[in-house]
Amino acid sequence: MKINFILVKKALITLLGAVAMYYLINLYLVLMSQPENIKNNFSSISNSQSISENPGQSIQESVSSSFNYKVIGYRAGDKRASVIVEKNNQTYVVQQGELLENTYKLESVNSKIAIFTQNGKSYQLSTDITINN
Repeated sequence: MKINFILVKKALITLLGAVAMYYLINLYLVLMSQPENIKNNFSSISNSQSISENPGQSIQESVSSSFNYKVIGYRAGDKRASVIVEKNNQTYVVQQGELLENTYKLESVNSKIAIFTQNGKSYQLSTDITINN
């Protein structure tokens, strides 16, 4: 049995050329593809207000000038709820039970409000987020 080495050589070169061409085409397609630009326009929420620690009281105080955060996102639930707030172009992600700027503790988050406490005072921020398209 005589092996035709020239034919084997040409077959291997053709196979390697086809594989190389496949990878070059894939590389070109990956380099030319671009992700879609999605713009998220969040409107500012400035209707934050303070609520009393005692749920039986309906007297609400105005929010102190130092607590002027706005909610830009949230995840509500029984466990591991979190809220994304913004103040002076700084964004903070706070999970339930954690402190915001080592001052305000996030007590609870639901689809309507996020409640923070500090030294016996409670503050609520509306979580009603509207997206303008």
